[in-house]
Amino acid sequence: MFDFSHLPPAIHQFITLADTHYMLDVAGQAVEFDSRRRQTDRAEFALRTVAGLGNLPVIHMGDLMQEFPERPGFVQARTEALAQLAVCGIAPRFVAGNHDVGDKPDLTMPAAWATNEWVENFHRHCGPSWQSWDEAGLHFVILNSQILNSGLPAEAEQAKWLETDLQAHAGQRLFLFLHLPPFLHNPAEIALGHYDNIDEPARGWLLALVERHRVEMLFAAHVHWAFYNEVSSSAFSSSTFGKSRTAYFTVPSVAFTRPGFSELFASPPPPEQGRDDTGKLGFYLVRVMAEGNRVHFVRTGGATGTPDPRPRLLTRTSPDLPASPLGVVLHHPLSHQDETPSIWPSVIRQPVRNDYPLLACTELGLRYLRVPLTDLADPLQRERLGMARGQGISVIARVLWKPGLSLESLLAEGIAHCDGVQVDVLGGAVPDPSLAKEIGRWRASRRTSADLPLTLSCVIPGRAVEGKQHNRAQIGFLPGDLAGLGEWLAQHNLTVERVLCRLDMTGETGEIGAQIANVTLPSGVGTVDWLAELPSTATGNRLNRAAETLFALAGHRENHPHIHPASRLFLEPFRTLDRTMDVAEGLLDRLCNPTPVFHLLRHLNTLLFSQPSPPTGFSQKAIPGGYLLTRQSADATTHLVLPDGSAQVGLPAGEIDAGCEWRVYDLTSGRRIEKDLPGFGKPGRSAVFDGPTLLV
Repeated sequence: MFDFSHLPPAIHQFITLADTHYMLDVAGQAVEFDSRRRQTDRAEFALRTVAGLGNLPVIHMGDLMQEFPERPGFVQARTEALAQLAVCGIAPRFVAGNHDVGDKPDLTMPAAWATNEWVENFHRHCGPSWQSWDEAGLHFVILNSQILNSGLPAEAEQAKWLETDLQAHAGQRLFLFLHLPPFLHNPAEIALGHYDNIDEPARGWLLALVERHRVEMLFAAHVHWAFYNEVSSSAFSSSTFGKSRTAYFTVPSVAFTRPGFSELFASPPPPEQGRDDTGKLGFYLVRVMAEGNRVHFVRTGGATGTPDPRPRLLTRTSPDLPASPLGVVLHHPLSHQDETPSIWPSVIRQPVRNDYPLLACTELGLRYLRVPLTDLADPLQRERLGMARGQGISVIARVLWKPGLSLESLLAEGIAHCDGVQVDVLGGAVPDPSLAKEIGRWRASRRTSADLPLTLSCVIPGRAVEGKQHNRAQIGFLPGDLAGLGEWLAQHNLTVERVLCRLDMTGETGEIGAQIANVTLPSGVGTVDWLAELPSTATGNRLNRAAETLFALAGHRENHPHIHPASRLFLEPFRTLDRTMDVAEGLLDRLCNPTPVFHLLRHLNTLLFSQPSPPTGFSQKAIPGGYLLTRQSADATTHLVLPDGSAQVGLPAGEIDAGCEWRVYDLTSGRRIEKDLPGFGKPGRSAVFDGPTLLV
């Protein structure tokens, strides 16, 4: 069911699946939330999807069923949940959750605390609640979080065992799994009355062991929500993700979301008061590499029934796409934090942080983020951007400049935390002469030996836009502005690594490629980066325009290396804008769930840039019902088919070499569809598509 062909080799792979919450049959009964009726079927869909990844090890992160141990239906629910796993062909290792053995010891908890009897019962039916094993030279450890701080004999037994086990495997790469998160927001957060963390002294004891033994990855569950942290101390030498710090993930549920965390979003609540935010449901495929790890979020979306058997493309994450030009503009901060209200199941306000945009960056395979320089002075943004940099994403800091401002002073704070600087000239396309002196002073004053490339851009107010009450500012040069900029650079004997040009995304299909191909690179400029604002039009047009832009840049960057060496593409907006003067659908919606354009770009990014090869040609032309772009290289021909929206597009058989092996991808779903194409590759027949499609 999955296409691994574009992923780099891994030492080991495993799956973390959490909070399946098998639900006893409630047909005909009143339920508070209708999605409870679908929990069991959602879990089964997820389990069959897990099985479709092949015979990979699975760690079930706890809360196998909905019932608590003290409830009459608990034994029946556990029996049926285990039978469901067996029917789906899944034999996981189990982590003990609060629904499995009882709640943590806190007088505010809504269910009974864990007991020796319930823990022993778990051991009989699900296996040891603390255990370890070795695979592929790696060491894996499961811990029972529910008995921490309990005073039960099992707690002392587990603690002694864990300390001995970690010491015995010193020097191995270590992976730790438990149900309750040690913390959600920060290691010093309050625990009494907090439903979602471990209290002291157990928290400090556990984190000290994690730091001392340099645990590589830590996975928790329970919150039905994705959070990301890094555990570090003086024992770690750098901030490299997954290598010198502990990468700490909470694994989302496949059954339902927890409502309170939706307070993080400036949006109406998701369905069922936040309990049915299906865009956040799924599980993790973890691939352990020789250097670092890759975490792939396999989204299940609350689906039920039989999974689609057509192979689904597994896409690369940012560290494995060094050739990709893809970047975004962050109009919103990468992250923000808030507090959940002091309502059930907690009785205190819980500090939380929105990590979905950061996780989406790596899922998309982004390589560049453009942010205001002020973000690097903000502790939260600097920390989160630093984590993105640890995943191979370059941060480009933007600053506004006008005559009289000292560039050296503007850039003094923050440049140690970025990978490039963009200076926006205000008022016109030709900079004031004093900017040349400011660039010279800044370059001369830098104390770092690292190269920090400079991009020039501009902000020119007063651009008339059809249908808008007020004129807008032009951000980025137009291709026609570059000749004057080149003269200015030559006049001042100055060079810059990059200039930012904006693409006109309002024209007909095929025009974007012409804009890129026909730009003239002035002397004194290393390359042109492109800024593209996604059109606020029908979804099909947005999909076509996004696909055309990335594909065309790939083709022309390779075929015109003297014009576009390592050109980058910055798309905007990353997150949907729906309460501004300019409304635009982003790659993420207001709940930070991916839109169709996100998935299209994710798939196309991997298909184009995972294995770049020397180009031999690029062409584009209209075909019946749509448009065709073709990119040729030494070992492959790649067609991008874009329907015009009026009807399905038919790719004439003459365009397809029937003697070649082809792979055909629906770019929105990521499904390989070649076996479903009527007449594909047969003389006199056409292959028919109803959405952006890539043929390789």
